[in-house]
Amino acid sequence: MLILHRAERTDTLADALAEVLAHPLGDPMRPEIVSVPAAGVERWLAQHLARRLGAGAGDDGIAANIDFTGPPRLADAIVAAVLGDTRLNTSGSLTAPDDPWRAAELTWPVLRVLDDRVDDPALDVIARHIGAGDTSSPRIGRRYATARHLAELFDRYGRSRPSLIADWAAGHDLDGAGRPLRDDLAWQPGFWRAVRAEIGRPHPAEDLAAVCDRLRTDPAAGRLPERLSVFGPTRITESFRQIAAAAAVHHDVHLFVPHPSPRLWADLGALVDPDSGNGVPPRRGECELPELRNPLLAGLSRDLQELQLRLAPIVDRDLHHVPRESVLGDTALHVVQSGIRDDLAPAPGLTDTSDQTDTSDPTVSADPSVEVHACHGPERQIEVLRDRLLHLFAADPELQPRDVLIMCPDVETYAPLIRGAFGQAGLPHPAFDLRVRLADRGIRHVNPILDVIVGVVELAAGRVTAGDVVDLLGAPPVRTRFAMTDDDLDLIREWLAHSNVRWGIGVAERARYGLERFRQGTFDAGLDRIALGVVAEEADDEWLGTALPLAGVESTGIDLVGRFDEFLDRLGRVLAELREAAPAHRWAETLIDAVSSLTATEPAEDWQRAQAIRMLSEAFGDTRPVEPEEVLRLADVRDLLSALVSGRPTRSNFRTGELTVCTMVPMRSVPHRVIVLLGIDAEVFPRVQRIDGDDVLGVDPLVGERNPRDEDRQCFLDAICAAQDALLVFYSGADPVSGRRIPPAVVVSELVDTLTGLTGVSPVRRHSLHGFDARNFTPGGVPGIAGPFSHDASMLRGAEALREPTRRVVVAAAEVLPAPERTPDTEDIDLATLIDFHVDPIVAFVRQRLGARIPDDDRPHDDQLDVELEPLDKWGIGDRFLSRMLTGVSIGECEAAELRRGTLPPFAFGTRELRAISRTVTRLYGVVEPLRTGTPTTLDVLVRLPDGRRVHGTVGDVFGDTVPAALVRPTYSKLKAKQQLSGWITLLAVAAAATQGNAAARSVDSAVLIGRAPRGGGTSTITLRRPADPVPLLHDLVRLRDEGLRRPLPLPLEPAYTFVENDGPGRRSTFSLANARRNFDDRFGAAHDPYVKLAFGGDVLAEVDFDDLLDGATPDHRTVGGVELPMGDDEPLFAGLARTVWVPLDEHREGT
Repeated sequence: MLILHRAERTDTLADALAEVLAHPLGDPMRPEIVSVPAAGVERWLAQHLARRLGAGAGDDGIAANIDFTGPPRLADAIVAAVLGDTRLNTSGSLTAPDDPWRAAELTWPVLRVLDDRVDDPALDVIARHIGAGDTSSPRIGRRYATARHLAELFDRYGRSRPSLIADWAAGHDLDGAGRPLRDDLAWQPGFWRAVRAEIGRPHPAEDLAAVCDRLRTDPAAGRLPERLSVFGPTRITESFRQIAAAAAVHHDVHLFVPHPSPRLWADLGALVDPDSGNGVPPRRGECELPELRNPLLAGLSRDLQELQLRLAPIVDRDLHHVPRESVLGDTALHVVQSGIRDDLAPAPGLTDTSDQTDTSDPTVSADPSVEVHACHGPERQIEVLRDRLLHLFAADPELQPRDVLIMCPDVETYAPLIRGAFGQAGLPHPAFDLRVRLADRGIRHVNPILDVIVGVVELAAGRVTAGDVVDLLGAPPVRTRFAMTDDDLDLIREWLAHSNVRWGIGVAERARYGLERFRQGTFDAGLDRIALGVVAEEADDEWLGTALPLAGVESTGIDLVGRFDEFLDRLGRVLAELREAAPAHRWAETLIDAVSSLTATEPAEDWQRAQAIRMLSEAFGDTRPVEPEEVLRLADVRDLLSALVSGRPTRSNFRTGELTVCTMVPMRSVPHRVIVLLGIDAEVFPRVQRIDGDDVLGVDPLVGERNPRDEDRQCFLDAICAAQDALLVFYSGADPVSGRRIPPAVVVSELVDTLTGLTGVSPVRRHSLHGFDARNFTPGGVPGIAGPFSHDASMLRGAEALREPTRRVVVAAAEVLPAPERTPDTEDIDLATLIDFHVDPIVAFVRQRLGARIPDDDRPHDDQLDVELEPLDKWGIGDRFLSRMLTGVSIGECEAAELRRGTLPPFAFGTRELRAISRTVTRLYGVVEPLRTGTPTTLDVLVRLPDGRRVHGTVGDVFGDTVPAALVRPTYSKLKAKQQLSGWITLLAVAAAATQGNAAARSVDSAVLIGRAPRGGGTSTITLRRPADPVPLLHDLVRLRDEGLRRPLPLPLEPAYTFVENDGPGRRSTFSLANARRNFDDRFGAAHDPYVKLAFGGDVLAEVDFDDLLDGATPDHRTVGGVELPMGDDEPLFAGLARTVWVPLDEHREGT
């Protein structure tokens, strides 16, 4: 007898199942067979039965000897049992044998047939899809994915439309419903028959009719137990339906179906044809469904209606169970559930108006039993969820985390956010004490060894970049294997950057891109440099072969170099094996070897290694070589591993006492006091229905066949009915960047409109963009919460700061600090410090006076091989060449060293760059060398200023055996303001020392600056002549520094230089200021300098205009620090400062 049990609540059905199971089977040792749709339902059902079976007055029962299994495995086991192919386990429960027609096992024979018959003209469309005959085609990577897809289709055909498989097995190319296949699908029957021949045994669907006949005629067929139970299905495959109907002839088959509406069951039952249970189901568009009044019931219950259409004709007994105690009240949730149960229509004309309201709109319902939270993006959803749960726990001390279920259609996106918001013990937020269990994330997020293996396979498919390799080395199992610390990883990153490693372990990775003759930039080349740097110095030209020693590798790093070398050697060996096509068993051996050679775990986590090895072995089938055996390529293995590490819910991940987070399917009908639906956004839920053109079922579906979009809608309906006290729905209702309103998913709109129509108020709560909005801390600021909504103390401080009067932005340029206290340490002024100040007075104020530093933007390590050098890289090479040539190294030796440094682009690109730099350096050297006559001299200068302070320093590069001598300053840079001012101040110090008795300094007549020409590849020479009276000029510069340490002087270097260059007798200062302004606003101008922004805008992100500098003045701005500035009354301070610094230099400058 087939007995249908239905109820609005799953816990009521569980009670009914307990009553059935309370009557023991004839054989007390035989287990009860209970089929469940998901692991989460299994865990909950086992716990629920344990409180009922064998219980006394309390909840002290026990549930044992129950065999929980999924409907597909139960169907397979019954078919195999009837055919005499079942193995009974020791407890007597049914166990399905290994079936080559299951999707996972079926992939391999499909792959073999695909390879064998790819030249068949009938399979031309597949041959083109997988790039058959061209191993270099990127389409060849679709081979395994195509085979797996076909295997999944064939598996689905057998379960959902067994008549199709029967037709194909009989040689009829039909769709299983009496119609010929479309032309674009006509290749499938012949291909399926070839797969059947390859397997060598019939498909279970071929035997389905015979199995059902035996079950109907022979009570002992399959030695089935006298009772079978199926709990909680909302959709049943056609093959399972036929088996259940046949088994019910001589056995009790109990179907426990959650159904939300007795009214719907009665209305639809009146339309069911009693004879429709026989034969092929009707097509979906041909079935008649009742017109429903309740929008939720009408829009979300298509799956259940089709289930009833297929079950009703075969049901022998229909039992409707009502709860022992009424669970419905007058809350909004119970109103919605009653409306669904009784098919009630909402009041006409009442719709949600929350889209035009804010969070304090009185039309928003204060009933906490149904809430729809519209937030600004996923992060804000998590913040609001966290605070809402805390309020629920505070309002009901009996509510426990295990009573709350969070379902999310996109767990992978929300999982990191959930991890960051909950379960962080020791942090100052009450939600951090709530432990969360993410129930069905991908296995790679649970087992880091599998994550490493997937990462290694991805590396093999790519270029093996420096960043990816270091990331792999930083993975916990790899770190453990090679004993890497955080400091070790930082040092390795530094080595790789300095040795110019870009991508590729060796030239093997380069060969695929035609770069096998270019070894520089590979890990092999970089490691040679690193290892050689342990025993040799870069400056000594002690290169070996093509390796130049890397500077800065300390002897203490020898052990780290060895461990890194071992890691690269093992990784390179694994990657080389992964790039070769090989039989499946060889792939399993290679990946298992990678587990052993690249990973290690602590003893307590050794299960990770065992699990990884077991799963890899199973994924590739029997690891022993067999004939014939399919050959797999790297792209095939990538697809295989991708399926292997996808989300896998396990029984132990549910009902652990923690907050459970899972996708929509595993626990959708399991009752919880609080159901949370998170991330119900229109773009992800319900899933967009994309018809697979290769799917015979999807192209023309029959009643009862799977439809992902209808399945998602049914999940939403199940969740509504499963909530006992509260239903909370979260979605992104506004863009977090633009603030633009985002419409909710259709199912959310239906819920909101239905509830609004039934109650007259909207359940939508629109939340602020930020957690520190004052409304979150104002009692009643969020509807439904009497007190403050947020529990976040850090956000409270932000809200309090916003409520305070707007503070004036402190702009350093507007403040004047007291003069630095003079001490013996500050009495004398270092020449280098004075130069640093005038080269950039604003930076010097922040660094020298405030003792602060704005972090530089780290230049990321480039993983690309450049075909053209960046300007900074060109300068670095040219500067090295010029410096080394001035020490006597030839240009050829410089080039040889640079070729081994690995900085140059490959082949002709690098040659062109190197020749251009060498030509420029050679020209510079030709100008500089004649000036470097005699023995270079280093001068110690000490200048006493009129105020008693002294300027001291050391000046090198003084050349000239006879009088006059000169400071010779060569540079690969162009002679811009920085080089000129630095040379000028140095010359002033030497000249001033000469006037105070320094005999060696008296011979210095000038400073000669040599650099690249402003345009072209030539050179530029500037000569600065010694002034007649240098001490007052040097004193003015010192006094300007004194003032510049009290407040930032409006004197950016390049604009000041540009101003003076365009200034002069007969010229209006407005013309000079306009040119300075253009320089300031230039792409690389001072307007973009964070120090300028901080000093004159109050923040490193502030927008600073040139006028902000011109406005800076003192009450008597013609005198600064005792220095009389050459400026008119109507001129800005900037003009006077620029002339004071630059006019003396300009008057003593020769050349350009």
